[in-house]
Amino acid sequence: MTEEKNLLKKAEAGDIESIKRLANYYDKKSGRWREEPKVGESISIDEFLANADTKANEDYLAEAFKWFMRGAELGDAECMDEVGHRIYDAIGCCKDEEWTERGKKSFQWHLKAAQAGYVPAMRITAYMYDGLCVEKDEVQSFYWYLEAAKHGDKKSVGEVAKRYAKGTGVEKNIDEANKYLAMLDAEDYRHVLHALSCGDDEESLMWLERLVELDDPLALKNKAEACCKRGDYSQALELFIKAGTSDSENYDPDVLAEALFQAGNLYYTGEDTIRQNYRHALRYYRSSAKKKYIKGYVQCGKIYFDKGDYKSALMNFNLAIKTRDRYPFGSRYLNTIALEYIGRIAENGLGVDRDIEMAYKYYEAAAKDNRNQGIIFRLANDYFYGNNVEVDTAKALLYFEEAGKYSHNEYYFEANLKLAWIYELGQGDVEKDLAKADEYWAKLPPECKPARAQ
Repeated sequence: MTEEKNLLKKAEAGDIESIKRLANYYDKKSGRWREEPKVGESISIDEFLANADTKANEDYLAEAFKWFMRGAELGDAECMDEVGHRIYDAIGCCKDEEWTERGKKSFQWHLKAAQAGYVPAMRITAYMYDGLCVEKDEVQSFYWYLEAAKHGDKKSVGEVAKRYAKGTGVEKNIDEANKYLAMLDAEDYRHVLHALSCGDDEESLMWLERLVELDDPLALKNKAEACCKRGDYSQALELFIKAGTSDSENYDPDVLAEALFQAGNLYYTGEDTIRQNYRHALRYYRSSAKKKYIKGYVQCGKIYFDKGDYKSALMNFNLAIKTRDRYPFGSRYLNTIALEYIGRIAENGLGVDRDIEMAYKYYEAAAKDNRNQGIIFRLANDYFYGNNVEVDTAKALLYFEEAGKYSHNEYYFEANLKLAWIYELGQGDVEKDLAKADEYWAKLPPECKPARAQ
């Protein structure tokens, strides 16, 4: 008898361990994951990305779900929890159901697993009671986090501490919060304190001070920013430098880099008792850039540009557009300031051979970011009047449209006024179109519209 048949026989007889092994066997066979997960085990982001393009065998997924459900119906808490996960994500089941309906069913299975004593399900139940697919109930959410915490679940211990500290679902009790905070390791302790210190109220600042006492870089940076808000720039500078020069291992490099960058800003602008000093500013911008921080490269480039050191400026601007944003959901655009400066260097032949065509390639790349209204409006005028480039009315109109799209933008009035007159008079190679002109006049104050002959 093959191992599969032997396992199937035991599973059909109701042996729970065989049922779980068989369910996992079919899950692995489906091709959903390369490595067989244990029941209740979460999948790492790396594994998820590695298998993102894998098309699973739906028949095997359905078979896996069938056996997890069999185990759940026989009262196994791990299987109950797994059924909850699979219903929520429509893995091997519920393909035609709406997410909200799946969520309600999923919650019921997680709740059953939690009531049966399965700790991971307690945490998920608590999380869902925060308003995910079920009516929000902070008291029940706290109850299940507390139950999971009593069973040693670290994440739940942190949640209990936060809820005692804030009075969420339970009466506020700082002593109890401290008791649960003391159960956490250093990393989780900091993580909870960061969550509690988000705010400008006295209690948030109290938690922030605890982190500052630990020389936590993010806390130091946050306190520095608070100092800037109240005008205490000298202390802010000290804190920014301390945060940025921290030797904390495995700390988010962007936090350290941003702190150094902010220190550079204080010297660059000169605030209160801090004398403006470009040499000191450059020092901290360069330290920020060494951590591959895009804004650090840009500011270094701007200082070198202003000093006339175009070679160093160009090097830093190029590094800025070549450096990838470390955040997975960061800007999809290259740094628009760096692109524009590279264009200016090419256009004016600053330390390089003058290259108008290259300059406008960089300007147009910068204009893809609609926040750069200055370059967008400039390109509109250049292509309409043929400044440095051949006249391209179609392209000019697109840029005028972009500059005049949002009322809060700097060139909204000018762009719409220009478009209105283009169609009012039929300028360039654009045919006169009063109806089209009226669309733009409508965006402007009434007194802007000219009187027309009857």
